[in-house]
Amino acid sequence: MFLRIRWFGIGVISSLGLVAYLATQVKRARQRLSARALARSGGRTVASLLDRAADRVAPPAPRPH
Repeated sequence: MFLRIRWFGIGVISSLGLVAYLATQVKRARQRLSARALARSGGRTVASLLDRAADRVAPPAPRPH
């Protein structure tokens, strides 16, 4: 009898832990997908592309003889 109660209690505790974990993950995902976060990410991507394009266009550094 006590064995079943113990397993039931363990199941309840682990279920509550899972719900808390999932709630935290949903909260983090909502923050990552906010308009500001997406705009920041897009801005970083554009800046990175511009930096790479500038590196390709820049003349090579002179080599010492």
